[in-house]
Amino acid sequence: MRRAAAILLAGGLIIGLLGPAGAKPKTMWEDDAGDADVGQGLGASIPAGLDLTSGAIELKGKDLLFHVTHADMPPAGSLPEAARFLWAFNVDSKGYRWTFKSADIGKPDVLAGQTDERVGRADVQGHFRLEGDCASEVVGALNAINCKPVGYYEGAIDAASATVTLIVPLKDIGAKPGSTIGPAGGNEVAICAICWVSHVAERSLDATIIDTAVWTTTYKLPKKKKKK
Repeated sequence: MRRAAAILLAGGLIIGLLGPAGAKPKTMWEDDAGDADVGQGLGASIPAGLDLTSGAIELKGKDLLFHVTHADMPPAGSLPEAARFLWAFNVDSKGYRWTFKSADIGKPDVLAGQTDERVGRADVQGHFRLEGDCASEVVGALNAINCKPVGYYEGAIDAASATVTLIVPLKDIGAKPGSTIGPAGGNEVAICAICWVSHVAERSLDATIIDTAVWTTTYKLPKKKKKK
């Protein structure tokens, strides 16, 4: 697994981290500002970098970038530890799920014991984890969703533009020219398709979603041009 290497940016430096320019980002979804209120319908955003406004996908070289923009963000990024961002997606028919936290200290999974590979791991400058092969397990009165880690990747937190970028190599998700990146299904979206949600003892409940969004389009990787 690749070690996450996040950089907190003051603004304007993100291109240097992300490498050569490629196709422009394509917006995948948008969400109204001012609705990150723990599902209470109060119309007042929690000022902690949890209020989603848009998400975009971009191809840069051999990497796929997922950009997540917020209505606001503290200088240190989104609220750490107590909440996490999830974005589930399919590459053709294969499902994956991003987890992002501005900081994460791996703790024992007391509910189902499925995430112990992270015990003692400290990501204090950004936690960018990609998961796959999600499965459900009934534990008491709860339906626990357990996803296998694909890897820990690079990412960027740009507090000035209230944007988080998650980066994964195309080869790690089996993405090829012509592949379609779009909404996931099944256990990958059991908590949500796209959301900020509370995160306690390595678990999140769909009843504690802070803000959520819905896919409105898909991203198709360009096919290689044929030589004449």
